Amino acid sequence: MPEIIYLCVIVFTAGFVQGLTGFGSMMVALPLMVLIVDIKSAIPLIVLLGIVINTMLVFQLAKHFERKKWLPLFLSSVPGIFIGIYILKTVETRSLEILLGVVILTTATAMWLSKPPEKELPTPFTFLAGFIAGLLGGSMGAPGPPIIIYTSLQPWTKRQIKSTMVAFFAIGGVGIGIFYYYSGFITDSILRSFTFCVIPLVSGVLAGVFLFNKIDENIYRRVVHVALFILGAMMIGKGWL
Repeated sequence: MPEIIYLCVIVFTAGFVQGLTGFGSMMVALPLMVLIVDIKSAIPLIVLLGIVINTMLVFQLAKHFERKKWLPLFLSSVPGIFIGIYILKTVETRSLEILLGVVILTTATAMWLSKPPEKELPTPFTFLAGFIAGLLGGSMGAPGPPIIIYTSLQPWTKRQIKSTMVAFFAIGGVGIGIFYYYSGFITDSILRSFTFCVIPLVSGVLAGVFLFNKIDENIYRRVVHVALFILGAMMIGKGWL
């Protein structure tokens, strides 16, 4: 029972962060969950919880989705997902996590010091971000960093940024969940833990969405930058553990 309570607190916090920013549930939940469950159980559980989160956010942002923004990201992520799942089965990912954390911290610092973007990124960056996101999603259940960085470097409104991330994570999360299921990573015990976590997760998302609707564009961008700093630090810490 104490483990279930601990899991519920973790998923409430993760849901709040993603409800506010549009990302981050994996990076909040994973380092904490692995203290009480095996990492290969934590990742599929978080993938399932992510499907719930993004389904909720889809309804919140339905009017703001733009296919030309999220579809190229998703299509370019598909090959990366297959490669990532192979990595999960066969390769130690610690070095990748540490490298990714360093890249995220460096990028977040540059974004913090730079002026707001004025022009959209060229198309090749779209496909590169999508492919790397698929690779990380398949291997670590964490497709977020490339998509967060990519959208943050675009001259979009906070709802365009968040809706693009949510559309990608919602569709990609379902795809990763299906691959995980047929690869044998989603077990009965994971499904039982999932049922206990749904209510606190939903509560956290609703609280995060409420705050998102209250903050302006500049504050939202700063929140994203701070979250990137934290995400990068947690990636490096997770890689060293």
